[in-house]
Amino acid sequence: MNVMQIYKVIVSNKASSDLGDIAKYIANIYRPDSGHKFVNKILGRLASLSYTAGIYKHSNYITAKQIHSNAKTLSIVNHRWTVIFHTYDNFAIIDRIMPSKMIKE
Repeated sequence: MNVMQIYKVIVSNKASSDLGDIAKYIANIYRPDSGHKFVNKILGRLASLSYTAGIYKHSNYITAKQIHSNAKTLSIVNHRWTVIFHTYDNFAIIDRIMPSKMIKE
């Protein structure tokens, strides 16, 4: 019998800083509250990793491997942002959130 593993999603300090930078960036382009709404959308997508983190394969991207040797990647928001994360025991740890164009193979 297969039992689905549930992960506790943890956002690292670096990823939290990335979210703050994303909010500022979006707020400068649109309206101040747009940045927070956008980050909330990202956080909702990250929450889904509590059920799906285990299905992602380890990344082959050089950028991701430099951040964590067992990095996995998730493309979000129309493939414009890439979430770099890894799993450890029952945790899905978000390491960074970067513009997808910065991810190198």
